[in-house]
Parts: sequence; structure tokens; C-alpha cells
Amino acid sequence: MAVQPTISKFFKSVSKGDSKDNRASNNGGKPNSSTHDADGLSGPTDGTSKIDVSVNDTVKGDKKRARSAPKKNTEEFTESKEDSPENDEEEYNEEEQEEEEVQEVKPKKKKTAASRSPKTSSKLTPLDQQVKELKLKNFDKLLVVRVGYKYKCFAQDAVVASRILHIKLVPGKLTLDDSDPQDLQHKQFAYCSFPDSRINVHLVRLVTRNLKVGIVEQVETSALKKYSADSLKSTVFERKVTTTVSKATYGINNTVESDKKRILGDTSSIWALDVECHDDGTYHYWLVSVDLNNGEVIHDEFEEQKHSTSQLELRMKYLEPVELITYRNLPDAVTKVLQRANNDSLRIEDRKETVLPQLEGLKQHLNLPAETFKLISALFGCLEDYKNEELLLIASNYKPFSSKAHMLLNSNALESLDIFTNGSGKGSLFWVLDHTRTAFGYRQLREWISKPLLNRTDIEDRLDAVECVKEEINKLFFESLNQLLKNTPDLLRTLNRIAYGRTSRKEVYFFLKQLSLFGGHFSAHSVYINSEIRSSNGALYHRSKLLATLFQEMADFLDNSPMPYLMSMINVSAVMEKDMEKHVTGFFNLNNYDNSEVIIQRQREIGAVQDELTEELHRVQKMLGRPYLKYKDEVEYLIEVRNSQLKNLPPDWVKVNNTKMVSRFHTPITIKLVERLQYHKDMLYNEAEAEYRRFLQKITKEYQPLKKFIRNIGNYDSLLALAATSCNANYVRPIFTDEKQCINAVNARNPVIESLDVNYVSNDIKMSEKDGKVLIITGPNMGGKSSYVRQVAFLVLLAQIGSFVPADHLELSIFDNIFTRIGAYDNLLRGESTFKVELLEVMQIIKNSTSNSLLLLDEVGRGTSTEDGKAIAFTVLQYFLTMNGCPFILFTTHYSMSGLPNPAILRHYHMDFVEERKPGENWPSVVFLYKLKEGFAHNSYGLNVARLANLDRDIINRAYEISEHMRADYERIQNLELSWRIKKILSSPSISMNQKVAKLIDLNAK
Repeated sequence: MAVQPTISKFFKSVSKGDSKDNRASNNGGKPNSSTHDADGLSGPTDGTSKIDVSVNDTVKGDKKRARSAPKKNTEEFTESKEDSPENDEEEYNEEEQEEEEVQEVKPKKKKTAASRSPKTSSKLTPLDQQVKELKLKNFDKLLVVRVGYKYKCFAQDAVVASRILHIKLVPGKLTLDDSDPQDLQHKQFAYCSFPDSRINVHLVRLVTRNLKVGIVEQVETSALKKYSADSLKSTVFERKVTTTVSKATYGINNTVESDKKRILGDTSSIWALDVECHDDGTYHYWLVSVDLNNGEVIHDEFEEQKHSTSQLELRMKYLEPVELITYRNLPDAVTKVLQRANNDSLRIEDRKETVLPQLEGLKQHLNLPAETFKLISALFGCLEDYKNEELLLIASNYKPFSSKAHMLLNSNALESLDIFTNGSGKGSLFWVLDHTRTAFGYRQLREWISKPLLNRTDIEDRLDAVECVKEEINKLFFESLNQLLKNTPDLLRTLNRIAYGRTSRKEVYFFLKQLSLFGGHFSAHSVYINSEIRSSNGALYHRSKLLATLFQEMADFLDNSPMPYLMSMINVSAVMEKDMEKHVTGFFNLNNYDNSEVIIQRQREIGAVQDELTEELHRVQKMLGRPYLKYKDEVEYLIEVRNSQLKNLPPDWVKVNNTKMVSRFHTPITIKLVERLQYHKDMLYNEAEAEYRRFLQKITKEYQPLKKFIRNIGNYDSLLALAATSCNANYVRPIFTDEKQCINAVNARNPVIESLDVNYVSNDIKMSEKDGKVLIITGPNMGGKSSYVRQVAFLVLLAQIGSFVPADHLELSIFDNIFTRIGAYDNLLRGESTFKVELLEVMQIIKNSTSNSLLLLDEVGRGTSTEDGKAIAFTVLQYFLTMNGCPFILFTTHYSMSGLPNPAILRHYHMDFVEERKPGENWPSVVFLYKLKEGFAHNSYGLNVARLANLDRDIINRAYEISEHMRADYERIQNLELSWRIKKILSSPSISMNQKVAKLIDLNAK
């Protein structure tokens, strides 16, 4: 338990008039309390960039719990100069919070190590020493240490944090061992600090820089320290690293109140990777990837040539690793690829291979190679730091990366088709389809789109479900369920947080409440469920077995779930309580909670002390002759006496503070009783925390059925999103055929462009063995060639994820993958020019495509000279046309592609246009019709684009003249070359007349 530090109000300065003088004389801006340490510690020097950050669930919004202490202990609570206003301008000024102007009764202070001159002693203060010891055990983390109402970073951690957070660095020691000569000039560590209310803001900034951050909290109070037999009374309060977070774990390990579907790290993963180099020049990879938000462990094994990293990059694109765990060194080439793909921000950590008995049971359920279990073992140690290791022990969380059930679009296809461009924002295909209502449904739909189905039965089942939702959407059952989804929190994330023990009480309450709402919905519509879904004669059962199965499994879970019973154990009023102590100790409804005895016992002990305080009050009332006297409050139990009546008070009463009118006292008995009361309250707090952890374990026992139920809701949410998209105007259900590869579409449209409120011109698509498997598309620049080929890919994608498509009719076969070579860009980090990148993409397509693939090749050869570019474009097409099982190819180009082989499957098309001439323009302008027509376009009309770019008219006219001269020269050279070849053939004496005719015919074909 991370106990919030508290400040004793017995000894605080509450006089506004004297506050500055008090601070100056006491060397401290905030009075120390029974739970405060002198500050001034710092972590060790760590120059590495492999640092991580973590957050405590109770950090955000936690209210500080006041602690009381008797006057006789005030000499222990001396402050360090680091907390003085001179060193920290943001020190919390508690005195200014007082409503009354009072004077502090100042206790005498003993000299401490913190108050001595650095010249007389170089010994660290107890707090400094404590932080040093913590840092020595956590060199891989940037430590953020709670000191009072602030968090502080020390030494080298402070240097790193101050630069990132742009906060003041207070000079001091920068190393733990004084290895920096300048450290001898300082007594305490350098530090920077920020208020605890800003912890989440600063954590986001730190982990975004890929740091690993450890949150250090105080884990004991003054009362527990005094009465506990195990506590050392003379030492500082115990502190521990209670939470560790990084970019991959921030969202799952921190309570983030957000209405957005996405949070930091929600799609990031932690990898464990091993690579073995073979003699034949290949790398053999073993991979385990952990997604903490989804609760998934992805495992994979694959091989790749040394000079190629496409398969590794493909997995990085899908899994988005931000941390890498290894147990032996990786080849330098692999490490470079990993860092390059993550902009050199991938944090790599070496872990020794260890034998873990916890994994023995896992080996009985999973048939994985020994190397994979070594990686799981290394990952287990990493996740232990984050306290998320339980994920690895659940066999149902494991699944392979690749599957024969779906295709894997490579990174080129995802980017060039704008599947998730702009963070899945406007202009992407995902933006068109994303009508999900839940965060986990959002992630599920994202996975569906990136992995289209390959099995026709699975596709038809999903299409049936989408069509059924479209037709049944107005039924009361669906309307009510859809309304429930709108306000559903991220149940999958919360479930995993519960399993990790990292969730807040409020989050648990809303999790169980939402499950109860689903239960109530299914209970209210039980008649509909039994007649339409469970019954084999039900209409919904016949329309979609997939949808019926989802609802049946959801209903069965809710009928037998213990969640309503667990919900009844929660005290709702305490959940909404802003006072953190009441929020924690009153969380359970003790009438229903099944282990309430221990909490009730603690409450009785508190009640007994409160009764003694009441008896003491009665004694004071009789002594003072004031029967209506009350304690000032029930926190400090101060007795107020008018200043005019102080003469007759007992001499052993302790004056705490006073105003102009009254003075406030503790009696010797109240001092002892308040200490005892605080001790029992702290014990109750600890017991409530322990019972809360047991309560989370009760929920965790239902982890697998809960996860399956939430997955079903996510699947329904994704189906609902596809149904919403399919309701768009002129969307039709695609028809799949098992015959030879084909795509036949009537009035098909590009779904992305159409969604941008553009009056899009529809086009037909005809591709088959008969109508041509390879389409060469020419036409003017900006005439719509790229939009057309993307449109074909979008139709195939939408159909194979189970969505309706924008067309009047679509019939197609199933494609095993879609490959693209679109656009022009370089990769300077890899030393690759635009043309090299282009050819590498072509090489990958040649290597991985099959006869059932769809290829989009846009202007191959554009990155080099006209002759070389045309030659490469020609030979690439020639390669595919002559291979056995030519794939479907959409090839856009500005080159003339005559003389290609296998004309039976080759067709030439162009984007239609109308040519016109305008006054003052020598060049022909075009009006784009965006309609696909058969035949060649013999001009690209590049000067028309120059006009659209508002290039000066004189420049364009001159460019047209030069273009015409160059074209005439080229044609003249071509005619001369043709004449020379004809003459050579006819004059050759070594060949017969029939051979001469054959050569002339072949020359004409070329």
C-alpha cells in the first residue's frame, strides 16, 4: 500500500502575519509532519537511455490524509534546507490555507545533520541515504520520489527529468559516489520537483521519451511507525518503488480518466526476440510479443534472408514494439533495423535466462519450441517490474501471429492505401468504417481491417451477421443494446488491470455496474432471446448463426455470472466519496461482503477509542463548568478556551495554537488517545487495502469467461460498425465465387473519396481470364488512374472483411493478398534513393505474390531516366505475363507498353478526357472525365498540371515548344532506326525470303 504522506496540524504555522518570519527562522516553507522526511536525496548517476517510468493508481486525485502527533515528538520533525522557499519557489504554503489568523506555538528544534554546514560534515541525510539505496537497486529506472506533497527526482535522474519537463534543477551532487569532482562542493543531491497533482502530466512526457519510470511512495505512517514492533523508530519513513511504468504500460498501469477510445500505449507491445544465424545465409527468428491492454501474448517463428528484413518489419508494423527484451546479443543488422523502424527510440533490455517453476504448468498446455519458452522466461522478469507478469501464466492468452484464416497486408499496402493514415483519422479507410461505440470494439475492428479473411465460409458468416443487423436494427432489443454500448467503458482494459491488481475502486465499480446493465438488458429481453435467438426456429438464428452464437454465449455468461453478487458487496456512496480515507475504508457493504469481520473489528477498536475521547470530553466539561463544550473537530480533538479564562487551566495541558480570542489545547489523555486513534485508523486502512486485493482476486478467477464475454461484445460492436457503413447509399453485398479468379463490378466507387463529399464518378471493373488479368492504364496526369486502382483494392478489402461495398454489383473470388507499389519517396536513414525504394518494393512483390494475389503497380520506373524506366517497366510486366499463374495486375504508366507477350490476358485502358485549347495557350488543355475506357492515351498532358499549379503561362508556352521539338526529334530518330532495320533485313543474303517476311512481321509487332 502506498500511504499518502500527511502533515500534522499540531505544529504547523497558521499565522499569516508570521508565516514569512517563521519560514525564515526554521529553514522550511512547509512545516514537517509526523509523516514527513527531510528531503534531499538523489538517485545514482545513470547515463543510459534505457529508463522507464511508472505510476501509482492512487497518485491521481488522491486526497491527503491528515495525521496527528503529540507535542513531545515535535523535535523529531525538523526540515531540510531543500524544502525552504529559497530553494523551491513552488513549495506548498499550507499556512495560507487557514481561515483564522493564529499564532504557532513553536517547539524547540534540535540540530540535525541537515542544518549543519557542509564544511563540517559530508554525511548524507537519512533521506538522501534512503534514496541512494533505492537507486542502487533500480539503475534501469528514472526514480520519482514522493516527499511531502511533491515528487522529486535526484542526481542524474533530476538532470534528465528537468530537461524533459522544463523545470528548475536545484544544484547539488550529481553522482552517488562523488565521482564528479564538483560533487564535493555540495552536501546534498541535485534535485528537481513538481506538485503531486501534476504527476500524470509529467509521466506522459517522460514515458513518451521511452523512459522507464519508477514511482517511489512512502509506505508507513507515523502512528504505524510508533506502535509497530518491526519499525525502526530512529530511521526515516520507509519508501518503496510501488509502481513502474513505460510507454507500453502507462495506459494499463495508470488510472486515466478519458472519454477517448485511445490512450497512450494502447496498441504498443513489449517484445522478446531471439535470432540465430544459419550457415546458408538466413536468420531464424523466435518472437514473443505482449499486448498488456488486450491481454494477448503473440508468438511467432520465421526465417528470412540476411539481406532482407521485410518479414521482421511486417511484424513491427502490426505489433508496434516499444520495448525489446533479449537474453543474448542480437546481430547488429537486426538491432539496426529495429531501432531504425522506431526512430531510435526502442528501449532494449538484456535479461538473463532463468528457470521459472511458474511456467511448468504453461508448458503442459502450449506446444511451443524451447526457444520460445526461454523468451517467455525473460519476459516474465521484465513484467515483474511492472507487476503484470500474471498475463503470461494464462494459456488462453497465447495465439500465433500468422494464420491461414486471414491475410497479412504488408506495410507498403497499409500506407499506400491509406488504411490507417493520419492516426486512423480523416481520409483513411478506417475512418470510413469506424462507427464503433467502445474502445475494445475499436481495436477489434482495426484488427479485422488489417487482417482480411481468407475462408469463404467465415466471410459469408460475417456478411450474414452484418445483413441481419441492418434488418433488425430497429428492434427494441438491438436499440437498447446499442444504446448501452455508447456509455460502455473499456471493459477489456479494466479486466486486465484487475488481473494485474492495478485498478482503482471507482473503475472496478463501473466495470461491475456495466456488466450488471448488460445482465439487466438480457434479462428484460429474455422472451425475444429465447424465441428468436436460442430457438432453432427463430428468425435471427436462421439469418445469422454467427450473431446468434454471440448472443447465446453472452446470455449464458450473464445467467451464470457471479458479478451481480460481487456488485452487491460494494458500498456505492463510498465509491463516490472524495475523501480518500472514507473512499478506501468504506468501499465494502459490510452487510453483504463475505469477509467483513476483520474490518468490523477494526471499526470497533476505533469506536472504543472515540468513546474514551468522549469520556475525556465529559471530564473536561465538568472541570471547566461548560456542559456544552465540544471538541473543535474530530480530527485533532482540540479543546478551545477563551483567552480570558486561561488562568485556571491545569499546567499539564499542551497549548497547540491560538487566535486573538481563543487558545487551543490538548490534555495529556487526548494526546495519547489521538495517537491510538490514528494507529487504529491506519490499521483499518491497511486491512481495507488487503480486502480490496482479495476482492480483485475474486473477479480474476472469472478472467477467461469475462474476457470471452467482452470479446463477444467487441465483435458485435465491430459488426454494428460494418452494418452502419453498409447502410450508406448504393452499398451492396458482394457475391463470392469459387470459380477462377475474377472481379466484376458495376458502377463501383472509391469509398474514401466518396466519403469526403466529392461527386465521385463510378466505374466498372472487369478482370478475369477472359476479360484480362493484367490491365495497363494510361491517361493524363491527375486523370484518376491512382484513385481507380485503389478503388479496386478497397472493394476487395471491404468484401473480405465482411462489409458491403460501394457498387451496384460486385462479384469476385477470394484473393490471398494485396501488394502495392504506389507513390515515390526515399529513405535517407537507410541510404536508399527514391528509385532504390521503388525497386525494393517491386522485388518484394515478385518474391511474395502468387496467382491469387492482387497487384497495384503505379508508374514503375518513374525514378530514373526515361529509357531505363521504360525498360524496367516493360521487363517487370513481361515477367508476370510469362509466369505460370499470372496474378491480377493493375499497372498504371505513362510509357507506351507495346510488344508485350501473352496478349490474351492483357488489356489496355485509359482514363477518359476531353482535349481543348484556350486563348493565349499554345498547349492543349484537358477536361477530366474520370471514366475508364479501352485503348491507349498517347499523351500525359503534364503541361495541364503545370497550369493547375498556376505556373507562369510564358513558362508553360516555352515548355510546350521544347516538348514538341523533342517529340519530333524522337520520332525522326525512330523512323530512321526503323528504315535502317528494314534495309538490313532485306539486304541480308544469308536468310531466305520466308525468314525475311517473318522478321519484318516481328519488327512491326515491336
